[in-house]
Amino acid sequence: MKTLLVFVPSRFDSEEPGRMFGKIVNDKENSVSKFYIIGIQDFPLKINNDILGYFSGTDKDNWQLSKSHSNWINLYLNPLERDTKISYDYCLENIFIDNQKVSLETCHAMVIIYDQLSLLKSEIFVNLTSKDHFSELKEILGKKAIQDEIQKKTWFNIVNEGFLINIALLFLYPIVFLCSVTNMLLPILKYSTLGLHVNGWLENLRWMLNSIIERRRITIKTGNHILATIVDVLLGILMLRLLSANIGNVVPSSILLDNADKVVKSLKGLVNWLMGSPAGLKLNHSFNAVLGKFFLYHIHLWWTFLVVLKPLLDFAFKVLLLFGGLGITFQISIAADLLALVSFHSYCIYVYAARLFNIQVRGLTALFRLFLGKKKNPLRERVDSCEYQPDQLFVGTLIFTILLFLMPTTWVYYSVFTTLRLIMIGLGGTLTRLRFHVQVIPIYTFFNWIFKTKSASSSMNVRLYSRAEGPITLISKTVVSPWSKTWKQCVPDTIKFYPPIEWNAIVKNIIWGQLLYPL
Repeated sequence: MKTLLVFVPSRFDSEEPGRMFGKIVNDKENSVSKFYIIGIQDFPLKINNDILGYFSGTDKDNWQLSKSHSNWINLYLNPLERDTKISYDYCLENIFIDNQKVSLETCHAMVIIYDQLSLLKSEIFVNLTSKDHFSELKEILGKKAIQDEIQKKTWFNIVNEGFLINIALLFLYPIVFLCSVTNMLLPILKYSTLGLHVNGWLENLRWMLNSIIERRRITIKTGNHILATIVDVLLGILMLRLLSANIGNVVPSSILLDNADKVVKSLKGLVNWLMGSPAGLKLNHSFNAVLGKFFLYHIHLWWTFLVVLKPLLDFAFKVLLLFGGLGITFQISIAADLLALVSFHSYCIYVYAARLFNIQVRGLTALFRLFLGKKKNPLRERVDSCEYQPDQLFVGTLIFTILLFLMPTTWVYYSVFTTLRLIMIGLGGTLTRLRFHVQVIPIYTFFNWIFKTKSASSSMNVRLYSRAEGPITLISKTVVSPWSKTWKQCVPDTIKFYPPIEWNAIVKNIIWGQLLYPL
């Protein structure tokens, strides 16, 4: 059975009779015809849309037909008295779809009453499915000519729009230039959390200004980003004042080197402890001594590098303080870079230990198949049977024994520095998520949501309008979604949500000695 959907504006009961215009969508795949009614035709017609039919008001006998239109409906109001108040039922007749007359008895007809202004002002409307009728209707209403027809603008609105656009254009050009510079330097900046944040911050500003110019107003998304940026800057200034009050006239690079010295001493003490008999474990003395001295050399080399760079660090901290004044998110990015700088030597040791552990695990796994008479076939990605020669079995057994007895020593270093690596990426992941939440702090969105403004509406509430006969009539109303959905819809388009932590992948990487990357 064919389905007929007629979307009627809620203000239609006060309109004068006339031809209706809007948009007709015939979904032949699902056998659905949709008549999106926007308004009554004015002469001359300002909006180039389809003529859908004729609205005769409460006069049922006043109707028209048009042979030049293949799709046509006549809509009229049937007055009813309910609770001493006059209400209306919307009735249909003379329905033509693709030049064929359709009877209400042979099709499933529904009239949906909607609020044009509420649907048009809804800025974070969620498109639930690809066949969402209200999203399709909102897209039709979103055209500039229809917006101007529905929302009558005063001189104050026009002047306000012009002022807002000029201010946005004033800031847009330097922001676009700085974005082009950072994008050109991105191959270098991507190795720094601060560099990536500067690039992302400029991209967010460019998106915000372009959105204001395109929409000619401050939307809920742009307003939320503006207020979040202001809060970010205020928190940054407050944090700088607290730091300056606590450290006084002490040079920041000296504080960094003092803390780095403590880290180096602690790490040296840890390696010296591992070179002995940690927790009473009997490790391979020669192999343990080689690994310990190798790691101590890298720690000493990194500390020497920091001492040599001390004059450069003084200048770098002056530059970082300038960036820190732009907001607390910049300070969080600087803290992440300093954390990576101070712990770089421990990361190097972790990489060496992880690679060595991975080689030994893969070697022991491959040699264990030798005793079973099997080998891995990388071309077919499977394990096949194989016959080995006695000399191959002898050499394989010898190598397996060596790797097996060296494994405890490797495992001790690997487990210790993997634990340190987990702590470091945990701190780095916490800083990343803290920076994200400060960037999108939903203050403006929350006030719009708590007061249930039209701009914060993101879904539709449809209820049945009781009637005795004729097509089913539904009344739709824009409503505010739960807070979690509303907040996610107000995140700027240029800011991506951080990916979820894949605990299974982390455990698998730890077991097999694969490298752990930042969260």
